Amino acid sequence: MAIWHAFGKKTDVDWRAEFHTFYRPMIGDLDVYPEVNNGRHFVMFDMARYQLAFTIGLVRYTRTHNLAFVVGGSTIRYRKRVRPFRKALIRTQLVGMDEKFFYFQHTVEQGDTVCSSALVRAGLRRKGGTALPSEVMADLGFDAKPFMETWVEHWADWDDQRPWPEALESPRKVQ
Repeated sequence: MAIWHAFGKKTDVDWRAEFHTFYRPMIGDLDVYPEVNNGRHFVMFDMARYQLAFTIGLVRYTRTHNLAFVVGGSTIRYRKRVRPFRKALIRTQLVGMDEKFFYFQHTVEQGDTVCSSALVRAGLRRKGGTALPSEVMADLGFDAKPFMETWVEHWADWDDQRPWPEALESPRKVQ
């Protein structure tokens, strides 16, 4: 994937389009049941976001501007098991962008069945702060203004209002 994008010819991309990535879960992706482990769903989503980032030129941009990808929050819903050794489709779409984060919806399908769907808030960090998504997109040649689908906005508001747990004053000993 990375080599193809490093040497491939840049094509016009609709950054609002849905991007498709395929993944075939193997033994290392499974839990004891055997189905894809819940944490491995996020690995599939990471790979799909990197595929999108390579496609729109964002990986090259992060390297030249000394930026790092970070995840700032996520919510996932599981509906059906993702079975091993069968090809899975990961659908990825940018569903929001604000002053700090990009919001991605990821959906995993096997056959004609939607297995899981997640909303992931991701940003680009630099020394001393966060890169503004609208500026990054403009630098990449996209006319992208901040936007958010209504359900994404509700989720972002909810997630921002959740109380953050305080650290224990003195750690408890495990017995």
